[in-house]
Amino acid sequence: MRDDETDHLLLLRSVRRGDDAAFWNVWQHYRQHLYDVSLRHMSGMQADADDAMSRSMLIAREKLPDYATSIENLEAWLTRLTCNVCLDIHREHRRARRNAVSLDDIAAEQEPVTRDLSPEDECQMNEVREAISEAIASLPPRLRDVVRLRFLQEMSYDAIAKTLSITSENARKRVQQARAALQSRLSSQL
Repeated sequence: MRDDETDHLLLLRSVRRGDDAAFWNVWQHYRQHLYDVSLRHMSGMQADADDAMSRSMLIAREKLPDYATSIENLEAWLTRLTCNVCLDIHREHRRARRNAVSLDDIAAEQEPVTRDLSPEDECQMNEVREAISEAIASLPPRLRDVVRLRFLQEMSYDAIAKTLSITSENARKRVQQARAALQSRLSSQL
């Protein structure tokens, strides 16, 4: 085993134990490589590359202690993490260009219904609730779980990721898939 591999293994063990200095040594060692990767993915836009680096560093700081002992190629792991962050930023930019509206934002802006409903409206609301409950129940378990955590318990993507032992990006993707499945099913019923 080469000396630098031994050093990395020792640093990863220290990171696993929660040693902040070890994490910063690892991050500094790969920082330039990761910045170059970010810059390439962000088409030379330095502000976006800086944003990707900041996000990647925060995610790596959070996740690396959990995965430190199982990582075989640290550079590849950090590079994949950084690439995924860059993809997330590209998605955010596409949504912004399309003027896409987040369902979460709409729900946060709407006031709860406090007026008295007519019996017909109340019956219709009950039918809608039942259709939504059935649609959620028909989802595969991995999507059903994220729907319940995101929309019923109003958990953040990071909290969902921790609860289900997946990445935040995976939590976002599952919520996206669940939304599409629910929209497809409910549009035919309602």
